[in-house]
Amino acid sequence: MRGWVNKISQWAAALGVVLLLLGCAVKPRYPAGLGLLQGETLKLPLRPDSLRADLELMAFDGGRKSSVSGAFSCLPRREYKLDLFGLPGMVAASFLWTPEKWTLVLFDRENFVEDTGEHVEFGTLGIHEVSVHDVFSFLWGDFFSGYTEGGSGVLPGEFQRDSLGVLQYHSRGQRWSAKLEAATGLVREVVREDSAFRIDYSEYKLLQGRPIPRKTRLYSRTGLVLEIKVKNVEDNPQWKRNPFFVKVPKDFHRLESGSQKTWKK
Repeated sequence: MRGWVNKISQWAAALGVVLLLLGCAVKPRYPAGLGLLQGETLKLPLRPDSLRADLELMAFDGGRKSSVSGAFSCLPRREYKLDLFGLPGMVAASFLWTPEKWTLVLFDRENFVEDTGEHVEFGTLGIHEVSVHDVFSFLWGDFFSGYTEGGSGVLPGEFQRDSLGVLQYHSRGQRWSAKLEAATGLVREVVREDSAFRIDYSEYKLLQGRPIPRKTRLYSRTGLVLEIKVKNVEDNPQWKRNPFFVKVPKDFHRLESGSQKTWKK
């Protein structure tokens, strides 16, 4: 009987420690967002030289949706590599972006697409309206779509604020609005003025010392087109080999950029 009492006491103590840790958990905050809401000019979080993330991606095409897991590697704003997996351990598709060109290889279909520029289209997803940088930049703490900070990380002082926690700014001839939480500075939504593109950020968690949304949803004129769930993030990983490379087999068929064949199941 005494043994059971001791065990119950131990379980109660362990539960108390867990509850204490949960109660003391620090809610994510975004200092750059708080500073902007207060009218200050601050820097974005210092981004890592390189980054790797495990992702779950769900693409929406009309009434259909398809989900895949992916491994994303990047040199922020310089090179991106996204491997998508079909069967366990098998790469179904690889996407590589560099300033010179981008390449999408569909290994399970023996097709590939190549093009240049920041605006990339996967089949009929409709994400070509926005730069490829804006799709992934939340992973290193940059939530202001359309804005190019040029490497300095300094946010412009001309961000306009209102009493509802909304920031407005101009970039590349477009006007954007960002909705922030007043208490934390976390960015919840970024919308382009013409409503052609919107990004929602939710389920924030501190990863690598910065707030990262575990769920990001991208919308185009047609509605929800892509959902990205973050499973894990690693800064400055030690790669066994250079990940920023993709080889197109000689017998693969080239598709036109933006072809409807490049993403459909």
